[in-house]
Amino acid sequence: MYGFRAGMGAVAGLMVAISAGGAVAQQRVVAEIPYVTCDGSQWRASLSGEQFHHRPANGDAGHSDRIIRYRTWGGGCWQATWNSSSRTFFHTPASGAEGHPDTILNFEDWDGARWTARRDGSDWVVTPG
Repeated sequence: MYGFRAGMGAVAGLMVAISAGGAVAQQRVVAEIPYVTCDGSQWRASLSGEQFHHRPANGDAGHSDRIIRYRTWGGGCWQATWNSSSRTFFHTPASGAEGHPDTILNFEDWDGARWTARRDGSDWVVTPG
């Protein structure tokens, strides 16, 4: 299976953003993100309202949940919920430490590549980490 770099050819769009320092980062607008769960399995997630829809990489039927459990940069295990009113995620580490709100979600894709995702309407906007 492949993450964004190798196999996500069916992206809705590609944008280029230039940071204040002049660096160029490619942003992709996608309907779902390929993420790795805390146990290392590969899934895809879309988001409708405040419900994540999770589909396994093997194409089997998925499920909906208010929570996404994912591997963040460096391999840490986190979970997040989405608040559609404030348009923020609430992140909590699996260790049980105190969580925090944020507008982004840092995750690793199926290839181990680092990505930052944010919401734009009903789409994900992802930028390589």
